[in-house]
Amino acid sequence: MKKPLIAVFAFLVGLTFGASAQTLPPNFLGTKTLYKTPAVKYTPAPAGYKPVFINHVGRHGARHLTKEVNTAFAYASLFKADSAHALTIKGQKLWQMVKALDKVEKGNVKSISAEGATELQGIGERMYAKYSNVFSANANLSVGITKEIRTKQSAEAFLSGLKKELKTTPLVNEYNDDTDLRFYDFSPVYKQFEEDGEWVKYRDAIARDEHIAQINKTIAARFFTPAFVNTLDEDAKDKLVNDIFGFATIVYSLKEEAHKAGLQPADVAFISLFNTNEIKILSKLDLADDYYKKGPGINNNGIQVRIAAPLLANFIKTSDEFIKGGNITAQLRFAHAETISPFAALLGISIADKATKTTNIGAVWQASKVIPLSSNIQWVFYKKANTDEYRVKILLNEKEAHITGMNATDFPYYKWDKLRALYINKLHQLNVGMDDDMMAWLKGVK
Repeated sequence: MKKPLIAVFAFLVGLTFGASAQTLPPNFLGTKTLYKTPAVKYTPAPAGYKPVFINHVGRHGARHLTKEVNTAFAYASLFKADSAHALTIKGQKLWQMVKALDKVEKGNVKSISAEGATELQGIGERMYAKYSNVFSANANLSVGITKEIRTKQSAEAFLSGLKKELKTTPLVNEYNDDTDLRFYDFSPVYKQFEEDGEWVKYRDAIARDEHIAQINKTIAARFFTPAFVNTLDEDAKDKLVNDIFGFATIVYSLKEEAHKAGLQPADVAFISLFNTNEIKILSKLDLADDYYKKGPGINNNGIQVRIAAPLLANFIKTSDEFIKGGNITAQLRFAHAETISPFAALLGISIADKATKTTNIGAVWQASKVIPLSSNIQWVFYKKANTDEYRVKILLNEKEAHITGMNATDFPYYKWDKLRALYINKLHQLNVGMDDDMMAWLKGVK
């Protein structure tokens, strides 16, 4: 291992262990969990079947913050308190950390980090290694991205990994597809649900059960003098704590950038400013927010899942086009957590489609397992030689996925006609969010 990598690894180890004496709760990073290369053995394909086509969608890689540090509520509060000499000793320590993070993030917001590029490169490399037969001829790649720069950067990183192994230079057609990949931005019904849907009362119940108002007050008092804390209402304390916890979780994606900025682990060890119970509760509330708004929530046929219908229709349509003689080698898309989670639930991926009205969300759904950074869903098509028979293996984060409603004896190589019928039936039942062209297509399919 090269020395710079050793230094970066040491930085991460120091951040995780050296900066805090407490044992961190499992999966506390939630959607900011770094992507791990899966240690799995794949089930051999049925006799005579070989991979011929890949339909893929992935989340962007590990990233920087999406807003400048100095625009955060916590930054403004700390700046004001510092000017008023209203910071405690721990508050002064926090203020130094925030300014250090601001230095790292300046000019980098909304972009993927070095960690993110490495994640995506690895996924691209493994795609070729596992399915080299798909890329045996001249590769023709269709690459969809969204308006956000981090999806373009993720596509480039992924392709750099894939291209390492290709024998010839691929033809790459890149296009913007906010309609199918940012469907959550185009649904007024979903926007209303996000604002005041039934899920809110379940999230609020968890917050009350966990005494979040008292926790926010305790944490604020850790950093500010009593007189300053009294100037903050409950909403302000909540914003403050959410900002600081957000800083605590983002730095795991920025280890190389922090190291290059000359920082030591303790300089950005925000997590050390919370105790274990606080981390557990704040993580639980983050999980609830993601689960109710992006996942199956209290109803896996709710609008927060149904809005992924345009992407499912696009997957089926592009798969049909390949089977009918299309020349696309792989359909690759790069999007967001808000894309992957509802799509995984709509597909019926078994670890991603369970609804519950209990407060024990972690028993049925984990953001760290469904939508970590660089999370991805792949449909790998297999064809039997000299026949028109296709099987499809669906993978979530490069792991073979069980599909609710499909015959377990076919796992993980589902018969395409059966899988397609399951999903076409779902689309006919949902009938939401698709543009006129896609609706016309759906009316013409069986």
